[in-house]
Amino acid sequence: MNSSTSDILIVGGGVIGLTTALRLAEQGVSVIVADRRQVGREASWAGAGMLPPGNPANAESPESRLRSYSHTLWSDLSRLLFERTGIDNGFRVCGALELCHEAERGEFEQQFAAWQKEAIRAERIAKSDMRSHVVGLNDDFDSGVWLPDFAQARNPRHLKALTAACRMAGVNIIEHAEGLRLRSVGECRAEATSAEHQFHADRICVTAGAWTRHLLEPLGFVLPVKPVRGQMVQLRVQRLPFTCVIEQGRRYLVPRPDGLILVGSTEEHVGFVKRNTAEGVSGLLRFAESLVSDLRSAEVVRSWSGLRPGSPSELPYLGQVPGYDNMFVAAGHFRSGLQMSPGSGQILADLLLDREPRIRLDGLTCDRVGAEA
Repeated sequence: MNSSTSDILIVGGGVIGLTTALRLAEQGVSVIVADRRQVGREASWAGAGMLPPGNPANAESPESRLRSYSHTLWSDLSRLLFERTGIDNGFRVCGALELCHEAERGEFEQQFAAWQKEAIRAERIAKSDMRSHVVGLNDDFDSGVWLPDFAQARNPRHLKALTAACRMAGVNIIEHAEGLRLRSVGECRAEATSAEHQFHADRICVTAGAWTRHLLEPLGFVLPVKPVRGQMVQLRVQRLPFTCVIEQGRRYLVPRPDGLILVGSTEEHVGFVKRNTAEGVSGLLRFAESLVSDLRSAEVVRSWSGLRPGSPSELPYLGQVPGYDNMFVAAGHFRSGLQMSPGSGQILADLLLDREPRIRLDGLTCDRVGAEA
């Protein structure tokens, strides 16, 4: 068995694990990232890369604090990755048009009020103005809200850049680490092993998405995180009828500058079954056509699915694992893993280095598990 030594071991090489590793390596910390498969190929890769705006000055809830903090970091992180790796992660401010049917009006108005309270730029617009943003928008929608500061990134490219930057910074990435497991070793400490490695690290951080619960259970800590399947469809058009994100409820259209449009996404509680279904794909295609009828003639390029790490509150658990001095976790980001990854990674790096995070973590820490389980 190989012996691998580092200051910090990160178990799980998704976008949050890699971001944490990069921030630690920048501080001269030796880091190993170990993943059961190839890094960056699970939920982080499968998402649409939507980055909603935030305003840290008025962010009060746990969700808004982490979203807003991440919002302030995205531009600089994207620029740093490009300067170091030459890889463009596709970050750009594109705006978003938020739509609702009358049946969704109550929830929609609550969301609009929350945007106003946070002082996020959100503008009610009439039907004619909506069509200036989306050519061919169906007539079912009489009004909407325009979010000019909404941004996007391209998940696979961002992960490619992060992985390259980590390696350039000296992070040791161990992929296909079969049989990764944690075990308690003495009072308040845990260690990690795999089929081929014995890991020696001062501290361990688990960022394994939907698989986090299984990793932590042998330590006697049950984190209520479970997989939620999301299916996606990718379309191609010769000319984009819109360049902004379009959201209706929890489904969306995300255009890319090269003529691709992502259509998402389902929410299915089917365990660890990661595959597409006829029902899921056809439902997404109908949704796309219900917003912009011209998309019925778009080319279907491909479809895929991913397993989001869902939590009861749809908020992540960030911080130290109760009962262990050397164990930390970040999991349960659900639909917001990529968008919240800059903030989550910086927070984890701060905690692992015994520094005070930049935002309050109440409502995000692991001590709420008992109430939410």
